[in-house]
Amino acid sequence: MNRMLDHTLRGYGQMLVANSRITGVCVIIGLFVLSMETALMSLAGALLISAFAHWRAQDDSVLKTGLFSVNGALLGAFWHLFPQVPLWTQALATVLGCAGMAFVFVPMAERMHEKRSPYVLFSLPYVAAAWAVLTALIFFGVHDAELTRGWRELLANRFEKAEKHFLNTEVSTDMAEAYRCAGLGWSLYRRGDQPGAQTAFSRVLSLKIGVADAYDGLGWSRFRQGRYDDAALAFRRAVALDSFFADSWDGLGWCALQAGKPDEARHHFTTAALCAPFFADAYTGFAATLSGGSVQKYAKSWGGFLSSHLSQKTQFISTRVLLCWLWFFIGILWHSRTSAMVALSAVLVCVAGSWWMPVFGDPAFAINVVVLALALGGHYLRLNAKTVVWMLAVTLAMALVWEPLTGALLRLALLPLCLPFNAALLGSVAFFGWLHRRGLRDERVPIDWASCTPAQIRVFSAQKEVADGCWNRLNKADEESAQPPAVSSPQLSSEVNLKVNAQ
Repeated sequence: MNRMLDHTLRGYGQMLVANSRITGVCVIIGLFVLSMETALMSLAGALLISAFAHWRAQDDSVLKTGLFSVNGALLGAFWHLFPQVPLWTQALATVLGCAGMAFVFVPMAERMHEKRSPYVLFSLPYVAAAWAVLTALIFFGVHDAELTRGWRELLANRFEKAEKHFLNTEVSTDMAEAYRCAGLGWSLYRRGDQPGAQTAFSRVLSLKIGVADAYDGLGWSRFRQGRYDDAALAFRRAVALDSFFADSWDGLGWCALQAGKPDEARHHFTTAALCAPFFADAYTGFAATLSGGSVQKYAKSWGGFLSSHLSQKTQFISTRVLLCWLWFFIGILWHSRTSAMVALSAVLVCVAGSWWMPVFGDPAFAINVVVLALALGGHYLRLNAKTVVWMLAVTLAMALVWEPLTGALLRLALLPLCLPFNAALLGSVAFFGWLHRRGLRDERVPIDWASCTPAQIRVFSAQKEVADGCWNRLNKADEESAQPPAVSSPQLSSEVNLKVNAQ
């Protein structure tokens, strides 16, 4: 039991490419901050695959790095993306997925370990299991790919296409039908059809009462019609269900402003900004409650900056998500300061790149970039200038293929998940291994060191360089001693006295 718990915690650490139990504990805390249901389902998946892997594996050394537990943890957390799937279906799919990953991929990992392969499966089993589960859910009518496509088009502000996808969605559960109607309501709201949007949101609440998003949409639809009291009632129900719902707090602020209550509106806008620090409309509303001064000027300019530089999806990142990421960063910092610096650099690259290409602002893409930087920044490759240039080039390549890859997978009702990260990691290890075989200085870190900290890998690299230098000197000394000495006649100094003393 202790070994299984140890491997489970190390698996959570491997979400951040850190073979550390303390890092794993920080990741679990972050998941509980994000969502209690997500954390419990993820923990169940990690424990399940650890138990299956212990039963299936013949060599315990394959499991010590936690690279199997991380796949179960990811599969359990995968359902955070599909809340419309019933809980019993999530649990059954997690159990079957963990059993399948242990049965198929544990022997493969053991074979690769025996042959000392430079490659690693990492989270590829999770991607395969998640795709298999999605295909099965679509086959049994629990999920429809049109629902995923519709929400994607809605977030991209393509409302007519989103409405078509939602209308073509065919599902058999009330939960999925509720989320279909919620998406349809938002697409109708964006297109200006407020009566149709209110009908769709009311349909959601008739299927499932506790959907805060439906109350939020109902409130904004009523607000557009000038029914401010009815809109405020819907917003209050939304924040009663989810106290971090920034959009509904923002709606309450605008309703209070319309009622001539600037102090109450300022309180609601402040709460909205605290729930979602990058929400531009909250700062714009806060500035509208002020009568002038530098505070109003700064709030208005900051709101304009956020609205022009961040996507709507990025603006709605809640404080709960940011606190989750903070715990993740604490886990990285505990593992290695170098890894923490690499992670911060990757985040800054994504923030700067979002001004150039919108794909950098996609949280799913940013997660792939950050984890790839952690993997290549001292774990699987030596951290130097060439590695940094390579990481930037790979990040740019991922940004260029992200949209085509996502579109192609959505046609098959699949999601990219962490496939780009795994493909980039395997390609990088292969490329640098090729450079090493050609006699260049760059080399891959040995697989046995791949789960250590960058500081330990730097010590290993320094020791190797010292040893290589000693061997080179010894080889040169052997070559010099093997050469025959040059024959030369003795030359005596002219000052030497050659007279023999007769005595």
